[in-house]
Amino acid sequence: MRNVLIDQNCKWLVNEDAKKHLENYDKIFVVGVDLKQRDYDETLATFCKDNDCELLTADNRAYVHFFSEKKIKNIQISEFIYEDKADRPIYLVKIVD
Repeated sequence: MRNVLIDQNCKWLVNEDAKKHLENYDKIFVVGVDLKQRDYDETLATFCKDNDCELLTADNRAYVHFFSEKKIKNIQISEFIYEDKADRPIYLVKIVD
């Protein structure tokens, strides 16, 4: 299993009624709690690499930050779930070594 970092834009995933989506993860990190929101863009990739994290986000351009980390050469992006209330997908971004 791996860890996951939940972006601010889909923080509702840590609510009890939505936690079933996260049951395959060992540890759950949240932007704004475990990673400062202000430092987010600059440190996102490093945080995920150092903590063996996948990223869940509604930001369809979040992958750009992963390529700012020189050690990361390959990532995988997929649709994790569709958030009906907001009419948008939640993306899963994985570092592929």
